[in-house]
Order: sequence, then structure tokens, then C-alpha cells
Amino acid sequence: MLRARLSMLTACLGCLLWASGRGQEVQQQTRVSCDDKGIEELVDAALVKLNGMLKSGNQYALYQILEVKKAENESGTEVSLHFTSMQSDCPIGGDKAWRDCEYFKFGPHKPMSCKAKVFVTEGGAEVIFVDCAFEPEVTPEKARCLGCPENIDLASEDLKDPLSFSVGQANNAHNEVFLFMLKNVVSASRQVVAGFRYRLKFNMHSSNCTKEEFKEVTDACHPDEKPTYVKCNSTIDVAPWRHTVPEGSVNCEPGLFIRNRRRPPGWTPLRTAVKESSEEEQDPAQATETVAANQEMTAAPPTTTPMPQSTTTETTLNCPSKPWKQFVPWTPPTAPSTDISSSLQPDGVFSDLDLLG
Repeated sequence: MLRARLSMLTACLGCLLWASGRGQEVQQQTRVSCDDKGIEELVDAALVKLNGMLKSGNQYALYQILEVKKAENESGTEVSLHFTSMQSDCPIGGDKAWRDCEYFKFGPHKPMSCKAKVFVTEGGAEVIFVDCAFEPEVTPEKARCLGCPENIDLASEDLKDPLSFSVGQANNAHNEVFLFMLKNVVSASRQVVAGFRYRLKFNMHSSNCTKEEFKEVTDACHPDEKPTYVKCNSTIDVAPWRHTVPEGSVNCEPGLFIRNRRRPPGWTPLRTAVKESSEEEQDPAQATETVAANQEMTAAPPTTTPMPQSTTTETTLNCPSKPWKQFVPWTPPTAPSTDISSSLQPDGVFSDLDLLG
């Protein structure tokens, strides 16, 4: 009984030592050239294992090596492979290896992405795992949501009625003596309900038209010299086929438009105050020195702080590698041309054109 326990303990200890050697902390990964002969042998081993796991269909052959990284520890080197493969014309379980095959002309035209890890020691290489995306990558498409709000063009003619109604409602709601007129539309969406529901964001500014003289904004109204700005949100329900007045609500609040004009280099708020100082208050000699200094500052090019150069040295890794073979997909034969427009008359035969002479 004791001997059995000791043998079991020895076996467990051996497994732990083996796992510790295989699972000890590895160093930082470094990139390796993709056209290295040793790397091609590792990719070959990964493809052999991949084809060995398949039960039916055709074998897969190398197309291109994309990236290779390795990390070393005391027991060996772990190599991470990223490559692409193509379906070959050799069946699974046949006599040929993938290196002796050609690409399957009737197979998929897009290479398949594969990743593998190989552990390399002095005794040889062992493929830890290999995985390929056999199914084509599916790009999800956003389905159209019937009944959901959809953004519409801000210059659409469909916005004419809801915008006109929104401006009218906003002018009826405020207590100013003047009328506001539309400045611009920020956003607009439309939703199908029992009709169309428009959600609008727009800006308005005050005009020269007063409420006493005008009931609504007309072509005679134009922006005030010192306009007041407001920004508004409105929700308007419209059903054109019912021939009814639109319904909805408008909410407005004071808005301020700040023109983001780019200032010239060296501009400061004190620049105007500096210009207001009269040159007559300065001595003639001091004024001359000031002019000369300004000329030197204008003529001298602006100094820039040199950017630190990158210390990383770029090395040519030849990644991705060249394709293993050229893939020529099958193309259906073209139908023979039936164009008989060219004349087949032999020389010396008269035609109607000869009579025009």
C-alpha cells in the first residue's frame, strides 16, 4: 500500500516538473522573419496536423505566412504562427501531402486565416494547437427597423411644413415684440406612426418684423442688425392625406452663437491696447530700435523644437511572405462572338459606295 502511494506521488511529481518546465514564465515575444526556412518547416508541421484532424473534404495548403513571434524560456522556444491557407485539390487521406498539391480551382477564392503554436526544443518541434476559421467571416448587417425614427436630409422638401409650423408655434409662445425667423436646421428625423412624426432641432434669430405688423414670417422679414438667438426642439405630427393641421409642441431657450474664427499667431486680448499706445510718446532713438527689432523678428524664421527621433530600429522581416503558389480560380468559358458586321467581300468586288464616285 505504501509502495503504491509512493509510486503515485512520484508520478504526480514528475507531471508537475514537466508542467513547470513547459509552463514557466516566458520572455517577451519577438518577431521573426516570415521567409525563414525554419519557420516554413513549423508551418508545414501545423498544416500536417490540421489535415490529419479533418475527416472529409480536401487538404489545405499554405498560401501566405503573415506574422511570426517567438518567446524563449529555459526549456525551449514557443513560436506563434499566423498564416493563411487555401483548399487544395488533394483529398483527405490520399497518398499526396499538401506540398505536392495544387490549389483547388473550384474552391473558395479567399484564403482562410489560421493560427498555430509550436513548442521547439532540441529534440524537435511539437504543435501545441492549430486553429483555422473554416467558416467564412460573417459581417452583421443592421436590419431596417420599421417604425423607428430615421434621420432625413436637412434640405428635404418634406421638412417645409413641419418647420413652418414649428416656427409659427415658437413665435406664438414667446413674449417678444418681434418675430423669430429660421436660421438653420441642426437635425431632423421622421418616424412612421399614425402619420409622420418629425423631431427637429433648429436655431432661430430675431427679425425686423414685429408681431403688430406681421402675423407670420414673410419674405419681407430679414435678420435684425443685432439679432437675438434661440435654439429650439420640436415634435410635430403630420398626416398629409388627412388634410388636417399639424399637431405638436415646440420648446425654445436662449442660444448664443460663437463664431469659431481662427486667431492669427501671437494674438492676445491685449493687442488692441498695445496698438493704442502712441509712438509719439517714445523717444526717436527708442522708436528706431523698436522698428529695427520688429523687422528682425519678422525676417527671422520661427524656431521649432526638434522632435526626438524614434530609437526603434526597423528591421525587414519580409512579412507577409510571398504566396506559396499563384492561385488561378476557374472562370467559365466565354461564348464565341457572333458579330458578323465586318464585310467579307473579296477585293475587286463592286459595292454601292463605288457608284457614288
